[in-house]
Amino acid sequence: MKKIIFLGLILVSGITFGQSFRTGDTELDASLKIVNTDGNKDLSAFKLNLTQTFNVPMPKVEATFRVGMSPGDALMAFQISNITRRPIEDVITVYKRSKSKGWGAMAKEMGIKPGSAEFHALKGKVKEKSKGNGKPKASGSDKKDNSGDKGKSNGNSGGSSKGGGSGKSNGNGKGKK
Repeated sequence: MKKIIFLGLILVSGITFGQSFRTGDTELDASLKIVNTDGNKDLSAFKLNLTQTFNVPMPKVEATFRVGMSPGDALMAFQISNITRRPIEDVITVYKRSKSKGWGAMAKEMGIKPGSAEFHALKGKVKEKSKGNGKPKASGSDKKDNSGDKGKSNGNSGGSSKGGGSGKSNGNGKGKK
């Protein structure tokens, strides 16, 4: 009987521990699981996409994976870096120190409060990526995009969060305005 309970506990802890991002938002957690699944199918392409999306060199992307991040973790790290305008190295430091608390606590530690415009922007970008809308673009695609924010994620949250952007950053239309 003890063996069955022990095996059951191992199974349950493996399922929840293996893919738990603990953002505090079930929809965001589900989107991150999709990003993980898709990213692991072709990790090289996923890493290349991160370099293009966030305009960072491959060594910075590789640094996130060297500390044990999954594709979903790496995406969260770069999104938080982008939104807070802090270097990815700062996010990696927080990740190494606080990963057991989950991304919700880490985002809060980095200045992104739950329910804030920044949190909705983070959630929207991850959700967009999980639906396949964050795929690498052909070299001339930025010229075809009238919103001006695709392929230039570094500037999306840089101004103010007073609306005026493309309206895509909050993902569900529940940001300001």
